[in-house]
Amino acid sequence: MTTIRRTTAEALSHEDLQALVEGTALAVHIPGFIHPEALASARKKLFDHPDRGGLSQDTAFQRIGFAYSEISDFASRDHYHAEARANIQRMRDIFSPYASPSDVLRLLVEETWKTGANLLHVEERKAFIGICRYQDKDVDLNPHTDALERNLPADHSVELTAQLSANIYVNIPQTGGELELWGTEPGEEAYNDLKGERVWGLERDQLGPPLEVIKPAPGDLLFLNPRQIHAVRPSGDEPRITLGHFLGYYGADRPLELWS
Repeated sequence: MTTIRRTTAEALSHEDLQALVEGTALAVHIPGFIHPEALASARKKLFDHPDRGGLSQDTAFQRIGFAYSEISDFASRDHYHAEARANIQRMRDIFSPYASPSDVLRLLVEETWKTGANLLHVEERKAFIGICRYQDKDVDLNPHTDALERNLPADHSVELTAQLSANIYVNIPQTGGELELWGTEPGEEAYNDLKGERVWGLERDQLGPPLEVIKPAPGDLLFLNPRQIHAVRPSGDEPRITLGHFLGYYGADRPLELWS
């Protein structure tokens, strides 16, 4: 039976992350990952940050940075990699004088995973990590899965065998914004069959009720397997603001790779 593991940054283990890959854990939850003073400082800057812009696929979703999932052609791929380092620095500046939570996460994963971790490289170009994502009032993040392969170059060889995500929560609405987890990993072909003619995501009535519903608190960190179906309920009042990260798994004896 899958479970939600609750732990601390100090106690996070290689086995916790491996449990997500193996499906024996549905999520790993670390409450209070961001220091309260750093969280309060960043929230003041993020609510109305001038660099906030619409996601390429759907401008109802806002972000600071440029997500790997937005890559659709050579020009967008070049833009992503060309801006990667500047976007990392932008997030550091927002959290200054405190450490960027994405930097702290990178160190935590590198120290926790037995063979370490590093930034994803694609065609000898480094990835961005630490995208800030906004889900505003009444915006529904429908059930979906995430897969790096959808946006890789067609001729890029990848040995990725699993993918994890790590979400750091900056603001959570008083009503709504819950994370829904179905605990099922349909695979790409079955997922596309479920999706049908939809441009993106699935309808909830296709799936039945989720296995678990989680409402993290501001400052929390949550690891999960994003190749399993998951969704976020609409926010009822305030925007839901998160820092999003992915971890590529190539086997228990190989380093993880990180990107956003």
